[in-house]
Amino acid sequence: MAQDYDNMAKSLLTDYATDISQFVLNVNDVEVLENIDTEQQIVIAQRTDSTKRIRVNNHEAILNVELQLRNSTRKPMWARNAMYHGYLVGEHQITVYSNVIYLHPNAGRNDTGVYEYSWHGYKYTLHYKVIRLIQIEGKAVLEMQAPGLLPFTPLMKPPAGMDLEQWIQECVDVTLAASVDQRTQADLLYGIYLFGGIVYDTELFGRLIPEEFMRESKTYQYQVEKITRETTIKHILTLLKSRFQAEAVSALIPSLQNITDLQRLEKLLLAAAKVQNLDVFAQMLSE
Repeated sequence: MAQDYDNMAKSLLTDYATDISQFVLNVNDVEVLENIDTEQQIVIAQRTDSTKRIRVNNHEAILNVELQLRNSTRKPMWARNAMYHGYLVGEHQITVYSNVIYLHPNAGRNDTGVYEYSWHGYKYTLHYKVIRLIQIEGKAVLEMQAPGLLPFTPLMKPPAGMDLEQWIQECVDVTLAASVDQRTQADLLYGIYLFGGIVYDTELFGRLIPEEFMRESKTYQYQVEKITRETTIKHILTLLKSRFQAEAVSALIPSLQNITDLQRLEKLLLAAAKVQNLDVFAQMLSE
């Protein structure tokens, strides 16, 4: 499920780079110049969530945004930022503005956004911006009329005295009224459903956002296709293992997982029930 949030978040960071950039920098004069591919082939591939070359207040800089569902456990956030920041400064040799957006209300409470040390003439200081959505006034964000921020609003602070259902309904209503095309609106509504489910019961979002509103979302369709594909592969393997040696069938898993064409997988599912030996099926995989 975490991968679903990651896919949606990265889609928003790409499609609404200007909205997100203005939000994290709290500056309107921002022009996104290009996306920067940050995959680092050092020992283990590392890729930041969103890294853009921007022009802000008449100077060029790198804007790095990390979206964090919960607290970073494998490596402290300050250490991850030091790694990303150092790489970006060294590679591009211009100013880098680093940001971490925490999605879950309990995440990031102990992240100060600072890492520094000083000893015997050695000094290092890293400051990055920590943004905890639960601390952001959601009503003010709705009034910004920035489509790219709408999917995150259910995780923000609702107006005083407003109950959860009223707040989610307002987030949905503003999204329905946004000046975007139907496909984009579907993406934004699915984002509200997906991110809201991080904290709240998805039944509430399912009631306030009918499924037919989200079906045109490219991210929703991708998730449906992904689940269908994974289920089909699982059925193929189950059938084959019921007929042939399990260890030999397991050797075919990488080849099956490389197939993205759902129609081809469905044909292979039919074949799995009929082929007389596993070599024939393996040959079909290589065709």
